[in-house]
Amino acid sequence: MAIEATNIEELEAAYKKFVGEEMDLTANSDASKDNILIYCDAIADGNPLWIDEDYAGKSRFGMITAPPTFLYKVNHGTDVGMYAAGNITVKDIAPMYSGAEWEFFRPIRVNDKFTVKGKFHSFRKVESKTRGAICFTKGEVSYFNQSDELVAISRPTVAMVQITRKSLEAPPIRVHDPAKPGVAAENPDTLAYDRKYERRGAAPRYWEDVEVGEEMTPPLRKGVLTADEITRWSLSVPLKPSRFYMRREEKVVVGMGREALSKLAHGVADPEDFGPQRVGWLGQAVTDWMGDDGTLKKFSCEIRGPNMMGDINIIKGKLTKKYIEAGEHLVDCEISCENQGGNITAPGRATVVLPSKKKGARSS
Repeated sequence: MAIEATNIEELEAAYKKFVGEEMDLTANSDASKDNILIYCDAIADGNPLWIDEDYAGKSRFGMITAPPTFLYKVNHGTDVGMYAAGNITVKDIAPMYSGAEWEFFRPIRVNDKFTVKGKFHSFRKVESKTRGAICFTKGEVSYFNQSDELVAISRPTVAMVQITRKSLEAPPIRVHDPAKPGVAAENPDTLAYDRKYERRGAAPRYWEDVEVGEEMTPPLRKGVLTADEITRWSLSVPLKPSRFYMRREEKVVVGMGREALSKLAHGVADPEDFGPQRVGWLGQAVTDWMGDDGTLKKFSCEIRGPNMMGDINIIKGKLTKKYIEAGEHLVDCEISCENQGGNITAPGRATVVLPSKKKGARSS
């Protein structure tokens, strides 16, 4: 029987019972061609390496592969941190996705099938000035393919926030004014196949040709965050609980009751994106930059602020380190999601293996 927690202290006591416990998680999706396409549409990633059989067939993989963050569609992993994979239920507590650390070991190939294992890793309680006690939880999720090969490990972090009478009655915060110039003026181009991003593609980006301090250009412009984008993510990536909320005045569906949940968790007035949705954008920025012959080895992202419907988002990056380790030619990068106000809502880091011009150099 699941343990019910109605406040942060009870939640903390419940978490202590599950630290280090391994759990079987559900694989909600395999890497079929259609599932990969659906995921790519949810983050508006039109990279032909993921969705074009003819193009992908000429790559080093010889077939369609999936973007590394596709594993959110297999299992987002947050259930381990929030509810110890169903062993804990909560009341009057709202979850806020706070980011994840990823390690990737193998490419995700079309028609791969997965087994997912989880472990409740750790938790820590902090006192905030505005929200009271917050419990930050971390899980560890391992993804195996049909050959029992480890594909990736994710370590998601979720903040569990107490819902109080004060938070229910407080007037909502409006993060931005949608009517201001620069917000409404951007074209909300929401369909993946309409997005004309510049990608490195099949032209190798060699390790010898990059330098520490250089920008990862061009920036990835995601445009205006719309209700359509939020909803397409909610339809594409299985999450719990129920996923829909109708804004009566606009008669549009917004995924997972985002307006109500956003107000409870953040105190904001408008629906916001899903945290993993933003992680997918940052992952796209890196894979677009590194090209078809690069390999994303490690990746992390922190969700530090709400990304509201109507915000404009730009993904930027910069190289911070260049080195050789265990025969691999590596670069470290800083990446971030920045809104129209210049606020960084999601900073991250990535480690990429690039091809080398030297014969015999290892490539992952």
